[in-house]
Amino acid sequence: MTNIEKEFISAINKYYRVYMQRGTRSPNKLKPVHSFIARHIDEVLNDEEERYKIYSLGFDEGKEYSIKGRYYPKKEDVVVLDENDQPILAVSFRFVVSNYFQNANNYFENLIGEIANIKFNNICFGHILVLRSKTPYYNENGKLERTEELDQEHLEKYLNLMYDDEYPYKPDILSIFIVENKSKRGFKKANLNKLNIDEETKSLLETDLSLEHFFDEVYNLCKNQ
Repeated sequence: MTNIEKEFISAINKYYRVYMQRGTRSPNKLKPVHSFIARHIDEVLNDEEERYKIYSLGFDEGKEYSIKGRYYPKKEDVVVLDENDQPILAVSFRFVVSNYFQNANNYFENLIGEIANIKFNNICFGHILVLRSKTPYYNENGKLERTEELDQEHLEKYLNLMYDDEYPYKPDILSIFIVENKSKRGFKKANLNKLNIDEETKSLLETDLSLEHFFDEVYNLCKNQ
């Protein structure tokens, strides 16, 4: 596991501890992960001079930035502004903690709508998705009913979107990071060889869809704007 993955796991575990203590509505759970993303973007973009401004919870001014989208204004998780104070990149983050299969299509459709709203105004869009290799499913009374195992089918729609050359509203950059339980209160990077996914997808998760590649592409996108 790389250093950046270790840092990301630490941020995810902080997120999860706040989630367990304060519930889904607490904005404090977002700060560790959003600030991790913003800090690494700041490191790759502002290595020589402070040309870019990065907005997110928990970083610098600690504020989100609302982008005037095509259809509605949207506060994105992390936003990069150029030296003219124009937004050039938005990054969204999602960590699916429970009941993934029930909501998988809704998550995906909401992502497509969010991308279309932002990219229509010529702003680049990145997405970081964290999934559990085994996700608990709770019924409406909060009782654990079963555990759902991630497989190829659940990743396929994201791969098809990312590599669809004919569809304009797809992420410019995408990272999919899969975790498994280390303890009741924490996670570690999942062993991909234990998952029912094909070898090509495993390779993509470690290369084109990795965190390292994500931040490399942030640099390329923003510097070429």
